[in-house]
Amino acid sequence: MMRFRFPALRRFVKDERALAALEFALIAPMMLFLLFGAVELTNGLETAKRVENVSASLSDVISRDNEVSDEDLEDLWAAIDPLMWPEPSAGLRARVTSITIEDSDTATVVWSEAHNGMTARTQGAEIELPDAMMIAGTSVVLAEVEYPYAPVLDFVFGPNGLNHMLNPSAQTHGAFTITKETIRRSRLVDPIPRA
Repeated sequence: MMRFRFPALRRFVKDERALAALEFALIAPMMLFLLFGAVELTNGLETAKRVENVSASLSDVISRDNEVSDEDLEDLWAAIDPLMWPEPSAGLRARVTSITIEDSDTATVVWSEAHNGMTARTQGAEIELPDAMMIAGTSVVLAEVEYPYAPVLDFVFGPNGLNHMLNPSAQTHGAFTITKETIRRSRLVDPIPRA
């Protein structure tokens, strides 16, 4: 049996009144981190889903057209805001490209339009597509979307947050880009002309 020389130390070791508070103090930071992490993960996944929905909607609407006019494109760009809600759509960049497939090895750009700073592809340029899409004599619509996502809980995942404390040499802190591409076959006309 251990004997203590100091009676105050003996009383401290035997005292169990504050044990629950001590356990809570040890567990609470981990529980809060798990809660905030779950909230941030959910928000990030929801945002990625919205970006994918924008990409799919752009390619789907264009693939159903007989031709695409400037007005059609303006309406598509305006539809991005409600598709991204409640996330702000200001930083979202998009590009829609009509592509004709000449043979099993060659696909070329018929026309391309870009939104919010993304560069349109060059007309007539060759483009790589998945092998399953390379059917000669057909055409596809490619929609590409980029969205800069900044974590809501920047104090945890941002430049001075826990991510930086755990890995100070990492080059990516805070915001990152969510990128989605969607390819749809033209449904009515091969290729879809630009009016």
